[in-house]
Amino acid sequence: MSISCKILILLASFAFLGGLSAKASGNPACKDLYTLKKTKKALGDVFYHGNRSKLLDFSRIDNSDLFEIYLTPTDYSSIEDCDKSLSDGDIRLNPDVFRGNIPANGVLGDDFRRIEVYFYPDMVKIDSLTYAVRGRTKVKTNVCDFTGHIRIKKIFRGIEHDMDSTYSYSIIAEYLLKEDASQKGSGELRGILQADACTLKDTPDVVRIDESWADADGYFNRTFVGTWRSYNDPALVKRCMWGDYRLPFCFDFDIGDGEMMVNPDYASPEWDRWMYRKDIELILSEDGVHYNAKYRNPWW
Repeated sequence: MSISCKILILLASFAFLGGLSAKASGNPACKDLYTLKKTKKALGDVFYHGNRSKLLDFSRIDNSDLFEIYLTPTDYSSIEDCDKSLSDGDIRLNPDVFRGNIPANGVLGDDFRRIEVYFYPDMVKIDSLTYAVRGRTKVKTNVCDFTGHIRIKKIFRGIEHDMDSTYSYSIIAEYLLKEDASQKGSGELRGILQADACTLKDTPDVVRIDESWADADGYFNRTFVGTWRSYNDPALVKRCMWGDYRLPFCFDFDIGDGEMMVNPDYASPEWDRWMYRKDIELILSEDGVHYNAKYRNPWW
């Protein structure tokens, strides 16, 4: 059986898993949980450049379904489903769950060209789990405006908690972003995203991005994995991922151990600007410990 056939079977199993209702304990049916665990084990760490999983195939452009499998929990003993809390309005998402104050960094195409993605802060909730968003993308000097939506598929909260700490949340969502068709080089971006978030003691109903581990090796957050499809040539589909720090499914592009490092084979002026932080100014915050990033020449 070919690798592609095995992937299709695994994904079909995962699709079935997604349609099951939770039982009394909140766990999926044992049979499908077993399949999910096997698939996740076979995938390994999709953020690690040394991953040699047979499920990771460079010819596979869209890895969003594999990313969703990677993100889906297999142990429900320490988490609880918060979909209803979000849809009922008991908790709400801060816009920073999807956006930072500077553009996110990412890759586009098999040559891993640098793409920057910026979301404006005026996110609008249009139904219980869907948010309208807008922003801009930049590849080299080409800038496109986009509008679209992000729909929450799952939100989980960690059960372990004490009065002096925050609750932790894990978010899985799908996105569809449509660039302005009148602009050069425009297209459509779609896929799956993840975000690790938390609530603070003084605002327990507001879920915001958790950057407490931002200085740690291997850190990733607000990770978007999917594709970009050209309007002019719908047959032209490119891999497209962006997020905070480390990115998944990058094969030999990222050769770093502790943090992302661009393989010299993919060197470009744009990646040079990122590697040496030529566009970013780090400003010490008021607490005297953390730094805030400021973009030198905003293009959005």
